[in-house]
Amino acid sequence: MTQQPLALVFDIGTQSTRAILFDACGRIVGKAKLEEPLYLSDTDCRAEKSCVAYWDGICKVSRMLREQVAPQQWDAIGAVSVTSIRNSLMFLDRDGNPTRDAILWLDKREAECPDPLPLGRRFLYSLVGMSETVRVSRRTSYTNWVRLNQPDVWARTAKVVMPSAWFTFMMTGRLADSKAGQAAKFPYDYRRRTWMSKHALTFPVFGCELDKMCELVEPGEVIGHITPLASEQTGIAAGVPFVATGADKACETLGCGCIGPHKASISLGTAASVEITTKRYVEPETFMPAYTSVARDCYNPEIQIFRGYWMVSWFKKQYAVQETEQAKAQGVSVESLLDCRLQEIPPGSDGLVLLPQWGPGLKTPEARGAIVGFSDVHTRMHIYRAIIEGIAYGLLDGLENLESRALTKIRACSVSGGGSNSDIVCQITADIFGRELYRVQTYETSGLGAAIMCFVSMGVYADLDAAVDRMVHVQDRFVPDPERHKAYRTFYTQVYKRLSRQLKPINDELYSIFGRQRS
Repeated sequence: MTQQPLALVFDIGTQSTRAILFDACGRIVGKAKLEEPLYLSDTDCRAEKSCVAYWDGICKVSRMLREQVAPQQWDAIGAVSVTSIRNSLMFLDRDGNPTRDAILWLDKREAECPDPLPLGRRFLYSLVGMSETVRVSRRTSYTNWVRLNQPDVWARTAKVVMPSAWFTFMMTGRLADSKAGQAAKFPYDYRRRTWMSKHALTFPVFGCELDKMCELVEPGEVIGHITPLASEQTGIAAGVPFVATGADKACETLGCGCIGPHKASISLGTAASVEITTKRYVEPETFMPAYTSVARDCYNPEIQIFRGYWMVSWFKKQYAVQETEQAKAQGVSVESLLDCRLQEIPPGSDGLVLLPQWGPGLKTPEARGAIVGFSDVHTRMHIYRAIIEGIAYGLLDGLENLESRALTKIRACSVSGGGSNSDIVCQITADIFGRELYRVQTYETSGLGAAIMCFVSMGVYADLDAAVDRMVHVQDRFVPDPERHKAYRTFYTQVYKRLSRQLKPINDELYSIFGRQRS
Protein backbone atom coordinates (compact mmCIF):
# COMPACT_ATOMS: atom_id res chain seq x y z
CA MET A 1 0.00 0.00 0.00
CA THR A 2 1.30 3.45 -0.94
CA GLN A 3 2.02 5.69 2.04
CA GLN A 4 -0.28 8.72 2.01
CA PRO A 5 1.49 12.10 2.21
CA LEU A 6 1.99 13.69 5.62
CA ALA A 7 2.40 17.34 6.64
CA LEU A 8 5.21 18.48 8.93
CA VAL A 9 4.41 21.64 10.89
CA PHE A 10 6.70 23.64 13.16
CA ASP A 11 4.75 25.57 15.79
CA ILE A 12 7.02 28.21 17.27
CA GLY A 13 5.83 29.70 20.56
CA THR A 14 7.33 32.19 22.97
CA GLN A 15 9.22 29.60 25.00
CA SER A 16 8.61 26.31 23.20
CA THR A 17 9.19 24.85 19.76
CA ARG A 18 7.18 21.90 18.47
CA ALA A 19 7.51 19.71 15.39
CA ILE A 20 4.25 17.90 14.60
CA LEU A 21 3.53 15.37 11.88
CA PHE A 22 -0.12 15.23 10.73
CA ASP A 23 -1.93 12.82 8.43
CA ALA A 24 -4.76 13.80 6.07
CA CYS A 25 -7.41 12.92 8.67
CA GLY A 26 -6.04 15.46 11.16
CA ARG A 27 -4.39 12.85 13.36
CA ILE A 28 -1.01 13.49 14.96
CA VAL A 29 1.43 10.87 13.76
CA GLY A 30 4.28 12.14 15.91
CA LYS A 31 5.35 15.18 17.93
CA ALA A 32 8.55 16.51 19.47
CA LYS A 33 8.72 19.48 21.81
CA LEU A 34 11.55 21.62 23.12
CA GLU A 35 11.15 24.17 25.90
CA GLU A 36 13.75 26.91 26.18
CA PRO A 37 14.10 29.97 28.42
CA LEU A 38 13.27 33.46 27.25
CA TYR A 39 15.27 36.52 28.23
CA LEU A 40 13.05 38.68 30.40
CA SER A 41 14.24 41.73 32.27
CA ASP A 42 12.16 43.15 35.11
CA THR A 43 14.16 46.38 35.11
CA ASP A 44 13.75 47.51 31.50
CA CYS A 45 10.69 45.47 30.46
CA ARG A 46 12.49 43.61 27.68
CA ALA A 47 11.55 40.24 26.21
CA GLU A 48 14.10 38.95 23.73
CA LYS A 49 15.45 35.71 22.35
CA SER A 50 18.35 34.80 20.10
CA CYS A 51 17.24 34.21 16.52
CA VAL A 52 19.91 31.54 16.17
CA ALA A 53 18.59 29.81 19.30
CA TYR A 54 15.16 29.69 17.67
CA TRP A 55 16.60 28.08 14.54
CA ASP A 56 18.69 25.64 16.57
CA GLY A 57 15.50 24.64 18.37
CA ILE A 58 13.71 24.00 15.08
CA CYS A 59 16.56 21.81 13.87
CA LYS A 60 16.68 19.92 17.17
CA VAL A 61 12.95 19.12 17.37
CA SER A 62 12.98 18.11 13.71
CA ARG A 63 15.73 15.57 14.33
CA MET A 64 14.01 14.42 17.54
CA LEU A 65 10.80 13.77 15.64
CA ARG A 66 12.67 11.94 12.88
CA GLU A 67 13.99 9.52 15.50
CA GLN A 68 10.50 8.94 16.92
CA VAL A 69 8.55 8.07 13.78
CA ALA A 70 8.95 5.19 11.35
CA PRO A 71 11.31 5.84 8.41
CA GLN A 72 8.49 5.40 5.90
CA GLN A 73 6.46 8.05 7.73
CA TRP A 74 9.32 10.53 7.66
CA ASP A 75 9.88 9.83 3.98
CA ALA A 76 6.17 10.50 3.34
CA ILE A 77 6.44 14.19 4.28
CA GLY A 78 4.82 15.96 1.34
CA ALA A 79 4.88 19.54 2.65
CA VAL A 80 6.41 21.58 5.47
CA SER A 81 5.17 24.77 7.10
CA VAL A 82 5.78 27.07 10.06
CA THR A 83 3.24 28.84 12.25
CA SER A 84 4.66 31.30 14.73
CA ILE A 85 4.02 33.93 17.39
CA ARG A 86 2.71 37.38 16.46
CA ASN A 87 3.73 40.95 17.24
CA SER A 88 7.38 39.92 17.36
CA LEU A 89 10.15 41.15 15.08
CA MET A 90 13.54 40.07 13.79
CA PHE A 91 16.10 42.46 12.29
CA LEU A 92 18.26 41.12 9.44
CA ASP A 93 21.21 42.34 7.39
CA ARG A 94 21.46 42.11 3.59
CA ASP A 95 22.53 38.47 3.80
CA GLY A 96 19.64 37.48 6.04
CA ASN A 97 21.74 37.32 9.21
CA PRO A 98 20.24 38.72 12.44
CA THR A 99 21.61 42.10 13.51
CA ARG A 100 20.26 41.66 17.06
CA ASP A 101 18.08 39.33 19.11
CA ALA A 102 14.39 39.03 18.27
CA ILE A 103 12.03 41.32 20.18
CA LEU A 104 8.97 39.38 21.33
CA TRP A 105 5.37 40.32 21.97
CA LEU A 106 5.80 40.42 25.77
CA ASP A 107 8.32 43.26 25.44
CA LYS A 108 7.16 46.54 26.97
CA ARG A 109 10.00 48.94 26.21
CA GLU A 110 8.99 52.32 24.87
CA ALA A 111 10.68 54.77 22.51
CA GLU A 112 10.75 58.46 23.40
CA CYS A 113 10.34 59.49 19.73
CA PRO A 114 11.62 63.09 19.94
CA ASP A 115 11.24 63.61 16.18
CA PRO A 116 7.75 65.04 15.56
CA LEU A 117 5.42 63.55 13.00
CA PRO A 118 4.51 65.74 10.00
CA LEU A 119 2.18 68.57 11.01
CA GLY A 120 -0.42 67.64 8.41
CA ARG A 121 -0.59 64.06 9.70
CA ARG A 122 -0.92 65.25 13.28
CA PHE A 123 -3.85 67.45 12.27
CA LEU A 124 -5.54 64.50 10.55
CA TYR A 125 -4.95 62.21 13.55
CA SER A 126 -6.59 64.79 15.78
CA LEU A 127 -9.44 65.30 13.34
CA VAL A 128 -10.41 61.60 13.33
CA GLY A 129 -9.69 60.99 17.02
CA MET A 130 -6.56 58.92 16.49
CA SER A 131 -4.03 61.07 18.37
CA GLU A 132 -3.76 58.87 21.47
CA THR A 133 -3.76 55.61 19.49
CA VAL A 134 -0.97 56.97 17.28
CA ARG A 135 1.03 58.17 20.28
CA VAL A 136 0.89 54.78 21.97
CA SER A 137 1.57 52.90 18.72
CA ARG A 138 4.60 55.02 18.01
CA ARG A 139 6.09 54.69 21.48
CA THR A 140 5.57 50.92 21.61
CA SER A 141 6.76 50.18 18.07
CA TYR A 142 9.91 48.03 18.20
CA THR A 143 11.16 49.55 14.93
CA ASN A 144 11.15 52.99 16.52
CA TRP A 145 12.95 51.74 19.60
CA VAL A 146 15.76 50.12 17.60
CA ARG A 147 16.00 53.08 15.22
CA LEU A 148 16.36 55.58 18.05
CA ASN A 149 18.27 53.58 20.66
CA GLN A 150 20.49 51.31 18.52
CA PRO A 151 21.30 53.40 15.42
CA ASP A 152 24.29 51.18 14.57
CA VAL A 153 22.00 48.12 14.52
CA TRP A 154 19.40 50.00 12.50
CA ALA A 155 22.04 51.06 9.96
CA ARG A 156 23.01 47.40 9.43
CA THR A 157 19.38 46.24 9.26
CA ALA A 158 18.18 45.66 5.69
CA LYS A 159 14.94 43.82 6.57
CA VAL A 160 12.51 43.86 9.49
CA VAL A 161 10.42 40.70 9.51
CA MET A 162 8.15 38.50 11.55
CA PRO A 163 9.95 35.37 12.89
CA SER A 164 8.10 33.16 10.38
CA ALA A 165 9.76 35.01 7.48
CA TRP A 166 13.24 34.27 8.79
CA PHE A 167 12.38 30.62 9.48
CA THR A 168 11.13 30.42 5.88
CA PHE A 169 14.41 31.94 4.69
CA MET A 170 16.43 29.39 6.66
CA MET A 171 14.33 26.56 5.19
CA THR A 172 14.14 27.71 1.57
CA GLY A 173 16.65 30.50 0.98
CA ARG A 174 13.80 32.88 0.07
CA LEU A 175 12.94 35.75 2.41
CA ALA A 176 9.17 35.80 2.04
CA ASP A 177 6.19 35.41 4.33
CA SER A 178 2.48 34.73 4.28
CA LYS A 179 0.10 37.67 4.33
CA ALA A 180 -1.70 35.81 7.12
CA GLY A 181 1.46 35.95 9.21
CA GLN A 182 1.62 39.73 9.46
CA ALA A 183 0.51 40.94 12.87
CA ALA A 184 2.92 43.46 14.35
CA LYS A 185 3.51 47.18 14.81
CA PHE A 186 5.02 47.83 11.39
CA PRO A 187 3.62 49.24 8.12
CA TYR A 188 1.29 46.47 6.97
CA ASP A 189 -2.04 47.51 5.44
CA TYR A 190 -4.49 44.99 6.88
CA ARG A 191 -7.41 46.11 4.76
CA ARG A 192 -5.49 45.85 1.46
CA ARG A 193 -3.46 42.80 2.58
CA THR A 194 -0.14 44.32 1.51
CA TRP A 195 2.46 46.82 2.69
CA MET A 196 1.29 50.35 3.31
CA SER A 197 1.77 53.07 0.75
CA LYS A 198 4.12 55.84 1.85
CA HIS A 199 1.09 58.09 1.60
CA ALA A 200 -0.99 55.98 4.01
CA LEU A 201 -2.25 57.92 7.01
CA THR A 202 -0.35 55.90 9.62
CA PHE A 203 2.79 55.07 7.61
CA PRO A 204 5.04 57.63 9.45
CA VAL A 205 4.11 56.14 12.83
CA PHE A 206 6.53 53.21 12.48
CA GLY A 207 9.65 55.08 11.33
CA CYS A 208 10.47 52.25 8.93
CA GLU A 209 11.26 52.40 5.22
CA LEU A 210 9.28 50.21 2.83
CA ASP A 211 12.44 48.64 1.41
CA LYS A 212 12.97 47.04 4.81
CA MET A 213 9.83 44.94 4.32
CA CYS A 214 10.01 41.41 2.90
CA GLU A 215 8.12 39.80 0.02
CA LEU A 216 4.55 38.70 0.77
CA VAL A 217 2.65 35.72 -0.65
CA GLU A 218 -0.87 34.41 -0.31
CA PRO A 219 -1.50 31.73 2.36
CA GLY A 220 -1.45 28.29 0.79
CA GLU A 221 1.20 29.14 -1.78
CA VAL A 222 4.42 27.15 -2.03
CA ILE A 223 7.10 29.66 -1.04
CA GLY A 224 9.99 27.40 -1.91
CA HIS A 225 11.57 24.03 -1.22
CA ILE A 226 13.81 22.67 1.51
CA THR A 227 17.40 23.51 0.61
CA PRO A 228 20.28 21.01 0.87
CA LEU A 229 21.70 22.98 3.82
CA ALA A 230 18.35 23.00 5.65
CA SER A 231 18.01 19.30 4.87
CA GLU A 232 21.38 18.62 6.48
CA GLN A 233 20.43 20.62 9.57
CA THR A 234 16.85 19.39 10.04
CA GLY A 235 16.87 15.93 8.52
CA ILE A 236 14.01 16.83 6.16
CA ALA A 237 14.56 15.67 2.58
CA ALA A 238 15.81 18.38 0.23
CA GLY A 239 13.23 19.55 -2.28
CA VAL A 240 10.13 19.09 -0.09
CA PRO A 241 7.68 22.00 -0.72
CA PHE A 242 7.44 24.69 1.96
CA VAL A 243 3.91 26.12 2.25
CA ALA A 244 2.91 29.60 3.43
CA THR A 245 0.29 29.35 6.19
CA GLY A 246 -0.14 32.03 8.86
CA ALA A 247 0.48 33.25 12.39
CA ASP A 248 -0.45 31.06 15.33
CA LYS A 249 -3.86 32.62 16.03
CA ALA A 250 -4.86 32.58 12.35
CA CYS A 251 -3.95 28.89 12.09
CA GLU A 252 -5.62 28.16 15.41
CA THR A 253 -8.91 29.61 14.16
CA LEU A 254 -8.73 27.40 11.07
CA GLY A 255 -7.66 24.38 13.14
CA CYS A 256 -10.82 24.81 15.23
CA GLY A 257 -12.93 24.78 12.09
CA CYS A 258 -14.01 28.42 12.43
CA ILE A 259 -14.07 29.50 8.80
CA GLY A 260 -17.80 30.19 8.53
CA PRO A 261 -19.64 33.36 9.58
CA HIS A 262 -21.42 31.87 12.61
CA LYS A 263 -18.54 30.34 14.59
CA ALA A 264 -15.98 31.96 16.87
CA SER A 265 -12.60 30.71 18.04
CA ILE A 266 -11.92 31.24 21.73
CA SER A 267 -8.32 30.85 22.83
CA LEU A 268 -7.77 30.34 26.55
CA GLY A 269 -4.03 30.85 26.34
CA THR A 270 -1.47 33.16 27.94
CA ALA A 271 -3.14 35.89 25.90
CA ALA A 272 -6.82 34.97 25.77
CA SER A 273 -8.75 35.98 22.66
CA VAL A 274 -11.94 35.61 20.67
CA GLU A 275 -11.71 35.68 16.88
CA ILE A 276 -14.11 35.29 13.96
CA THR A 277 -13.69 34.92 10.19
CA THR A 278 -15.36 37.39 7.83
CA LYS A 279 -15.40 38.10 4.11
CA ARG A 280 -15.77 41.81 4.84
CA TYR A 281 -13.05 43.89 6.50
CA VAL A 282 -14.36 44.71 9.98
CA GLU A 283 -12.36 46.57 12.60
CA PRO A 284 -12.88 44.82 15.96
CA GLU A 285 -12.51 48.21 17.62
CA THR A 286 -12.14 51.64 16.09
CA PHE A 287 -8.64 52.00 14.57
CA MET A 288 -7.76 48.40 15.45
CA PRO A 289 -7.11 46.16 12.42
CA ALA A 290 -8.73 42.90 11.41
CA TYR A 291 -5.91 40.44 10.79
CA THR A 292 -5.44 38.62 7.50
CA SER A 293 -7.03 35.16 7.60
CA VAL A 294 -5.43 32.03 6.19
CA ALA A 295 -8.70 31.63 4.29
CA ARG A 296 -8.13 33.51 1.05
CA ASP A 297 -9.74 36.96 0.84
CA CYS A 298 -10.99 36.71 4.43
CA TYR A 299 -10.20 38.54 7.66
CA ASN A 300 -9.96 37.66 11.34
CA PRO A 301 -11.33 40.42 13.59
CA GLU A 302 -10.14 39.68 17.11
CA ILE A 303 -10.51 40.94 20.66
CA GLN A 304 -7.65 40.03 22.98
CA ILE A 305 -7.20 39.95 26.73
CA PHE A 306 -3.47 40.50 26.87
CA ARG A 307 -2.71 38.66 30.10
CA GLY A 308 -5.55 36.12 29.88
CA TYR A 309 -4.66 32.77 31.39
CA TRP A 310 -1.35 34.19 32.52
CA MET A 311 -3.45 35.16 35.55
CA VAL A 312 -3.80 31.47 36.41
CA SER A 313 -0.01 31.22 36.53
CA TRP A 314 0.02 34.33 38.69
CA PHE A 315 -2.51 32.76 41.06
CA LYS A 316 -0.54 29.52 41.32
CA LYS A 317 2.61 31.42 42.19
CA GLN A 318 0.98 33.73 44.74
CA TYR A 319 -1.75 31.62 46.33
CA ALA A 320 -1.43 27.93 45.41
CA VAL A 321 1.85 26.89 47.02
CA GLN A 322 0.05 24.16 48.97
CA GLU A 323 -1.59 22.70 45.86
CA THR A 324 1.66 22.96 43.94
CA GLU A 325 3.50 20.85 46.50
CA GLN A 326 0.59 18.42 46.73
CA ALA A 327 0.53 18.04 42.94
CA LYS A 328 4.26 17.24 42.88
CA ALA A 329 3.80 14.59 45.56
CA GLN A 330 0.86 12.99 43.71
CA GLY A 331 2.40 13.26 40.27
CA VAL A 332 -0.52 15.26 38.87
CA SER A 333 -0.92 18.79 37.53
CA VAL A 334 -1.67 21.59 39.95
CA GLU A 335 -4.48 22.67 37.62
CA SER A 336 -6.30 19.37 38.19
CA LEU A 337 -6.25 19.95 41.95
CA LEU A 338 -7.43 23.53 41.53
CA ASP A 339 -10.25 22.31 39.30
CA CYS A 340 -11.55 20.16 42.14
CA ARG A 341 -11.45 23.14 44.50
CA LEU A 342 -13.08 25.35 41.85
CA GLN A 343 -16.30 23.36 42.15
CA GLU A 344 -16.57 24.30 45.83
CA ILE A 345 -17.31 27.91 44.85
CA PRO A 346 -20.77 28.84 43.48
CA PRO A 347 -21.29 30.67 40.16
CA GLY A 348 -20.63 34.36 40.66
CA SER A 349 -18.00 33.65 43.34
CA ASP A 350 -20.30 34.94 46.08
CA GLY A 351 -20.23 38.45 44.64
CA LEU A 352 -16.52 38.67 43.83
CA VAL A 353 -15.97 40.09 40.32
CA LEU A 354 -12.67 40.44 38.48
CA LEU A 355 -11.87 42.89 35.68
CA PRO A 356 -9.18 41.11 33.59
CA GLN A 357 -7.41 44.20 32.23
CA TRP A 358 -4.08 43.19 33.75
CA GLY A 359 -2.16 44.29 30.71
CA PRO A 360 -2.49 47.61 28.85
CA GLY A 361 -4.13 47.69 25.45
CA LEU A 362 -3.05 49.78 22.48
CA LYS A 363 -5.99 52.13 22.92
CA THR A 364 -6.13 51.78 26.71
CA PRO A 365 -2.58 52.20 28.07
CA GLU A 366 -4.11 53.24 31.40
CA ALA A 367 -6.07 49.98 31.80
CA ARG A 368 -5.59 48.09 35.05
CA GLY A 369 -7.23 45.04 36.52
CA ALA A 370 -9.49 45.03 39.54
CA ILE A 371 -11.15 42.63 41.94
CA VAL A 372 -14.19 44.07 43.68
CA GLY A 373 -16.84 42.80 46.08
CA PHE A 374 -14.65 41.34 48.83
CA SER A 375 -16.28 40.29 52.09
CA ASP A 376 -15.41 38.03 55.00
CA VAL A 377 -16.85 34.97 53.20
CA HIS A 378 -14.24 35.03 50.47
CA THR A 379 -11.26 32.69 50.28
CA ARG A 380 -8.35 32.35 47.86
CA MET A 381 -10.44 29.86 45.86
CA HIS A 382 -13.05 32.56 45.38
CA ILE A 383 -10.27 34.61 43.78
CA TYR A 384 -9.41 31.68 41.51
CA ARG A 385 -12.99 31.25 40.34
CA ALA A 386 -13.32 35.02 39.89
CA ILE A 387 -10.27 34.91 37.60
CA ILE A 388 -11.85 32.21 35.42
CA GLU A 389 -15.18 34.02 35.34
CA GLY A 390 -13.59 37.44 34.75
CA ILE A 391 -11.68 36.23 31.69
CA ALA A 392 -14.89 34.70 30.32
CA TYR A 393 -16.79 37.96 30.93
CA GLY A 394 -14.08 39.85 29.06
CA LEU A 395 -14.21 37.43 26.13
CA LEU A 396 -18.01 37.59 26.03
CA ASP A 397 -17.81 41.38 25.95
CA GLY A 398 -15.40 41.06 23.01
CA LEU A 399 -17.63 38.56 21.20
CA GLU A 400 -20.70 40.77 21.51
CA ASN A 401 -18.67 43.67 20.16
CA LEU A 402 -17.56 41.56 17.18
CA GLU A 403 -21.13 40.45 16.50
CA SER A 404 -22.30 44.05 16.48
CA ARG A 405 -19.55 45.28 14.17
CA ALA A 406 -19.66 42.31 11.78
CA LEU A 407 -23.49 42.22 11.72
CA THR A 408 -23.48 38.50 12.47
CA LYS A 409 -24.70 36.13 15.15
CA ILE A 410 -22.30 33.57 16.60
CA ARG A 411 -24.09 30.29 17.31
CA ALA A 412 -21.18 28.13 18.51
CA CYS A 413 -17.66 28.67 19.77
CA SER A 414 -14.60 26.47 19.65
CA VAL A 415 -12.28 26.55 22.61
CA SER A 416 -8.53 25.90 22.58
CA GLY A 417 -5.39 26.89 24.43
CA GLY A 418 -4.08 25.72 27.80
CA GLY A 419 -7.21 26.68 29.73
CA SER A 420 -9.37 24.53 27.46
CA ASN A 421 -7.79 21.37 28.91
CA SER A 422 -10.04 21.86 31.94
CA ASP A 423 -13.61 20.61 31.55
CA ILE A 424 -14.88 22.83 34.35
CA VAL A 425 -13.25 25.92 32.85
CA CYS A 426 -14.92 25.11 29.53
CA GLN A 427 -18.28 24.59 31.26
CA ILE A 428 -18.01 27.89 33.17
CA THR A 429 -17.20 29.65 29.90
CA ALA A 430 -20.19 28.01 28.17
CA ASP A 431 -22.49 28.98 31.05
CA ILE A 432 -21.33 32.61 30.86
CA PHE A 433 -21.53 32.78 27.05
CA GLY A 434 -24.91 31.07 26.84
CA ARG A 435 -23.67 29.29 23.73
CA GLU A 436 -22.49 25.77 23.05
CA LEU A 437 -18.73 25.39 23.20
CA TYR A 438 -16.86 22.59 21.52
CA ARG A 439 -13.36 21.21 21.72
CA VAL A 440 -11.71 19.43 18.80
CA GLN A 441 -9.57 16.30 18.81
CA THR A 442 -6.28 18.01 19.68
CA TYR A 443 -5.12 21.06 21.59
CA GLU A 444 -2.48 21.53 18.86
CA THR A 445 -4.96 23.58 16.87
CA SER A 446 -2.40 26.05 15.45
CA GLY A 447 -0.42 23.14 14.05
CA LEU A 448 -3.59 21.51 12.76
CA GLY A 449 -4.59 24.71 10.95
CA ALA A 450 -1.18 24.90 9.25
CA ALA A 451 -1.46 21.20 8.30
CA ILE A 452 -4.88 21.84 6.73
CA MET A 453 -3.29 24.49 4.51
CA CYS A 454 -0.53 22.03 3.56
CA PHE A 455 -2.97 19.32 2.48
CA VAL A 456 -4.94 21.79 0.36
CA SER A 457 -1.69 22.99 -1.19
CA MET A 458 -0.69 19.37 -1.94
CA GLY A 459 -4.02 18.83 -3.70
CA VAL A 460 -5.23 16.21 -1.23
CA TYR A 461 -8.32 18.39 -0.71
CA ALA A 462 -9.91 20.73 -3.23
CA ASP A 463 -10.46 23.58 -0.76
CA LEU A 464 -10.45 24.55 2.91
CA ASP A 465 -14.07 23.52 3.46
CA ALA A 466 -13.34 19.97 2.30
CA ALA A 467 -10.16 19.81 4.36
CA VAL A 468 -11.84 21.10 7.54
CA ASP A 469 -14.66 18.57 7.07
CA ARG A 470 -12.17 15.69 7.00
CA MET A 471 -9.51 16.95 9.41
CA VAL A 472 -11.36 18.80 12.22
CA HIS A 473 -13.35 16.53 14.54
CA VAL A 474 -15.46 17.72 17.46
CA GLN A 475 -14.49 15.66 20.48
CA ASP A 476 -16.27 17.36 23.39
CA ARG A 477 -19.29 19.64 23.69
CA PHE A 478 -20.18 21.94 26.58
CA VAL A 479 -23.84 22.97 26.68
CA PRO A 480 -24.74 25.98 28.87
CA ASP A 481 -26.92 25.37 31.90
CA PRO A 482 -29.96 27.72 31.60
CA GLU A 483 -30.13 28.60 35.29
CA ARG A 484 -26.43 29.29 35.65
CA HIS A 485 -26.44 31.33 32.44
CA LYS A 486 -29.33 33.43 33.74
CA ALA A 487 -27.41 34.17 36.95
CA TYR A 488 -24.20 34.94 35.06
CA ARG A 489 -26.08 37.24 32.68
CA THR A 490 -27.21 39.31 35.63
CA PHE A 491 -23.65 39.55 37.01
CA TYR A 492 -22.33 40.41 33.56
CA THR A 493 -24.81 43.14 32.63
CA GLN A 494 -25.35 44.75 36.03
CA VAL A 495 -21.82 44.56 37.45
CA TYR A 496 -19.06 43.58 35.02
CA LYS A 497 -20.12 45.84 32.14
CA ARG A 498 -20.18 48.85 34.46
CA LEU A 499 -16.84 48.20 36.14
CA SER A 500 -14.51 49.33 33.37
CA ARG A 501 -16.46 52.53 32.80
CA GLN A 502 -16.69 53.33 36.52
CA LEU A 503 -13.01 52.64 37.19
CA LYS A 504 -11.58 54.54 34.20
CA PRO A 505 -11.13 57.88 36.05
CA ILE A 506 -9.23 56.11 38.82
CA ASN A 507 -7.10 54.19 36.31
CA ASP A 508 -6.34 57.47 34.52
CA GLU A 509 -5.05 58.87 37.81
CA LEU A 510 -2.94 55.76 38.45
CA TYR A 511 -1.52 55.99 34.94
CA SER A 512 -0.56 59.63 35.46
CA ILE A 513 1.25 58.68 38.67
CA PHE A 514 2.85 55.33 37.84
CA GLY A 515 2.87 55.28 34.03
CA ARG A 516 2.44 52.23 31.84
CA GLN A 517 2.14 48.89 33.64
CA ARG A 518 5.37 46.96 34.08
CA SER A 519 3.94 43.53 34.86
